[in-house]
Amino acid sequence: MNDGYNGIIKTELEKTSPMRDIFKAFQHINLKMVIVILIVVSVLLYFLTGIYVVNPGEQAVVKRFGRILEGTMTAGIHYRIPWPVDTVERVNVSKIRRADIGMSLPEHRHEFFPPQKIQLLTGDENVINVEAIIHYRVKDAAEYLYKVNFNAERLVRNSVEAALVYLIGNMAVDDILTVEKLRAQGRIMNKAQELLDKYESGLQITAFNIKAIIPPREVADAFRDVTAAREDKERTINMARGYYNSLIPEARGKAHKMTSEAESYKIEVVNLAKGDADKFEAMLVEYQKNREIYTEDVTKYRLYLETMEKILTRVKKYILQPSFEGSKKINLKFIGSR
Repeated sequence: MNDGYNGIIKTELEKTSPMRDIFKAFQHINLKMVIVILIVVSVLLYFLTGIYVVNPGEQAVVKRFGRILEGTMTAGIHYRIPWPVDTVERVNVSKIRRADIGMSLPEHRHEFFPPQKIQLLTGDENVINVEAIIHYRVKDAAEYLYKVNFNAERLVRNSVEAALVYLIGNMAVDDILTVEKLRAQGRIMNKAQELLDKYESGLQITAFNIKAIIPPREVADAFRDVTAAREDKERTINMARGYYNSLIPEARGKAHKMTSEAESYKIEVVNLAKGDADKFEAMLVEYQKNREIYTEDVTKYRLYLETMEKILTRVKKYILQPSFEGSKKINLKFIGSR
């Protein structure tokens, strides 16, 4: 059969001179060998198409006849059975995506499901509008691609809105506007992530920030008045605490100084009293030794003079000049009774 085929080609080529020359140039090549080589090369190229590369920050999911193989492929060079047996889909898991709650920023375009303003009822029956920003990423490519047939941004937004309704409905408006705002952000983020995990969405919320909590337009003035009053209250409390912090240490310092001075005076007085007592006891001992030499009158007189010296130095003294004739002598000596 091959000889007949070659004969037909030879007959046709002999009709024109150029083709006859080309045929003669390649006449020595074995056509069967060429076909075998082409088949082998084609098979090799087919199997080489099974090599694929996963870039850094990506995950790849391999499906074999439509069934998802277990495990995801991370960055690197991998091999799969070529099409149509295995197919590969890659997902960028490092990209941070964003969803808006209650607002639509101009730099963030929404092609299908633009966010709507939402009103929430607090635990003390107040109505507030919430504006928030969510950042999320894909954490599991297989779940993201095949578990949920829904828009990822809208799914994240719905999960966060459900968490907002659940948690803010159990909080007072004053708490969510002030001290509990940061704590509420963490709790809402955790609750929304629980919902996404239950959906097996393969999504992970990386950040959640309440941008604004706005009262409805009808009661905005009342809310502003309440906020101003709360700020005045905080300012007054801070001023009082500042005055307290400046006054109390000074009073404590004065009290400590007075206590220290009193302790010093106490020690001084006690030491003086002990010294006087020791002095008196020493004098008493000497007096008892020389009682025969010094009489009681001499001792009393000496004690009297010492006492009067102490007293007269602290009192006013009046000196009387007696008349020259007929006057009596004034004796300033007070002699006590024995």
